[in-house]
Amino acid sequence: MSESPKFSDKAADLAAQAAAAAGPLKEKASELAAQAAAAAGPMAAQARERATELATQAVASAGPLAAQARERAAQGVEVLAENLDKITGGKYTDRIGSLSAKLEDALATSHSDKVGPVAEPTHFPTDAAEPPERGGPIP
Repeated sequence: MSESPKFSDKAADLAAQAAAAAGPLKEKASELAAQAAAAAGPMAAQARERATELATQAVASAGPLAAQARERAAQGVEVLAENLDKITGGKYTDRIGSLSAKLEDALATSHSDKVGPVAEPTHFPTDAAEPPERGGPIP
C-alpha cells in the first residue's frame, strides 16, 4: 500500500509547523534555565557558607561531649569490673583488673587529634552560567 501524496504532504507540513513552533520554545526554555542557574549560584554559595559554619560548630561541640562520654564510660567500666569481681568471688580478679585497666586507658586516650577542622568544599560553583546537562553530574 502506498500512501497518497496528499497525506504525505499534509504530514510533512504539520511536522514543519511543529518544528517552527518548537524553536522559540526551546530558546525560551534555555533562557529560563540559564537564569535559574545564575540565581542558584549565589544561593549555593550561601548554603555552603552556612553549612561550613554549622559543621564547625558541631565539631567544636563534639569535643567536650566526647570527653564527658569517655569519663562516664570509664566510670561504667570500673563499676562493672567491681561487680564482676564480686559475682565471680574474686576468682578472676587479675583478668578482670587487666581488662578493666586496658579499657579505661583506651577511654582515657584523647581522640581529638583524629577530628580536624572542617574542610572547605571546592566543588560548588558560585557563578553558574550554564545549567548542568540533564542526567549529567552536578558541578
